[in-house]
Amino acid sequence: MKLFYRSLILLSAIVLGNLNGQSQNLRIDIKLENVSDSSAYLAHYLDGRIFADDTTKLINGVGLFKKDSLLDQGIYVVYLPSQKYFDLLIGEDQEFSIKSDSNDFVNKLVINGSKESEAFADFQKFMKAKTETSKKLQEEYKDKLKDEKAKAEYRELFKKADLEVKAYIKTLNEKFPKPSFVSEFANFTLSPEAPDFNDSIASDFPDRDKEIKLRNYLWTKDHFLSNLTPADDRFLRTPLLKDKLKFFFENILIQSRDSIVKESVKLIEQARPNKKCFQYYTQYALNYAIKSKIMGIDAAFVDLARKYYLSGQATWADSTLMANIKERVIKLQYNLLDMKAQDLALETIDGEFVKLHELDANYTVLYFFETDCGHCKKVTPRLKPEILDAYKDLGVQIMAIYTQQEKEAWQKYIEENELFDFVNCYDPNYHSNFRIYYDVYSTPTIYLLDKDKKIIAKRLDIENLKGFLDHERKRKAEKS
Repeated sequence: MKLFYRSLILLSAIVLGNLNGQSQNLRIDIKLENVSDSSAYLAHYLDGRIFADDTTKLINGVGLFKKDSLLDQGIYVVYLPSQKYFDLLIGEDQEFSIKSDSNDFVNKLVINGSKESEAFADFQKFMKAKTETSKKLQEEYKDKLKDEKAKAEYRELFKKADLEVKAYIKTLNEKFPKPSFVSEFANFTLSPEAPDFNDSIASDFPDRDKEIKLRNYLWTKDHFLSNLTPADDRFLRTPLLKDKLKFFFENILIQSRDSIVKESVKLIEQARPNKKCFQYYTQYALNYAIKSKIMGIDAAFVDLARKYYLSGQATWADSTLMANIKERVIKLQYNLLDMKAQDLALETIDGEFVKLHELDANYTVLYFFETDCGHCKKVTPRLKPEILDAYKDLGVQIMAIYTQQEKEAWQKYIEENELFDFVNCYDPNYHSNFRIYYDVYSTPTIYLLDKDKKIIAKRLDIENLKGFLDHERKRKAEKS
């Protein structure tokens, strides 16, 4: 089983109270052969990192992890300063001994005193062997790509290996039924396989291939996290959870506001009975939405922030975090995709006023800029030839909004860049509130609106803008 470790963080305060309330203590005797390190750390996983819970001095490889209370159950790691390590399951029995050898920590790991921890050690050995076999088969398979018979034989070997893993985990489940975490974690390592919908859909079904893909997607979406119990905080202390969630959100879910919000709420509500889990999944979903680079997902951030943070349910959030989230929601809520753009009444060079909603154009490009902005100086000269002229047939208009107050500098900029065909305007007294309505925190900022002034796209560069206009041109051509 291939695991990755980012950093060792000595933050013992992260350790939370025990789960079962027993009066048992933690005592783990360790003996490591061929180790020159003078100390060892016992750490738990959390959000793709590891946090130290205890440390011990090593004398000839012998040490002791000891605490007057139990640790929360989950997957831990024994980590040496030399960056050698091995994983360890800590369950209900937390008084046991460990023996291993730094030349091969996993295969030489021997545990006495905890059946569950011992079973996890055996599971690691099994998975390591299967991973090595799989790698060997993959390399051999690459050399047989032109031999159809050999390829079929290797596919059968892959299938056999997969069945062996499932059989092992099934036996593990029988020996360690719920609530034992060794079988829960082993199940979590599996990836669900969708059934073959070819057999259940008639050959004359309309758009059969499309229907098969749809059913496959829906099944995978509904079952990808089926081996995860969101309200069980033991899963938080594993090396797999963050990667599983990342894959689910990025590769399984359709990247749309509705899909992200629906699945996030489903996961968060399942986790609600456990405060730690409720906090973790809520934070994860909110962070995913705000960090996504896919246009439109910021709407999911607004929805989730309103539902869980601004409603007062996120009791863990301090005043600073709440203020930042509230400010971000305020700036995003007015410029989400498919919303009608906020109207702006702005002043022209001649001292007259023009309203955004009164512009008669099939497509309106809102271009927020500054005269001394380096990026603006590169973008502005391209707007007329590459946008206004190139897409004249679409009925494109450009509303160029100067974000500063220096009228002379602005007028000079218009003349030098020959922006006479644009609707040039500004708001010297900031009455229109354009910075809030359009989240203008940097320049240039570009929006694309349709005939009804609905936001089609936002925060574009020139190439993206051209891509959207090309799409609109193609769509109109197909429609006609």
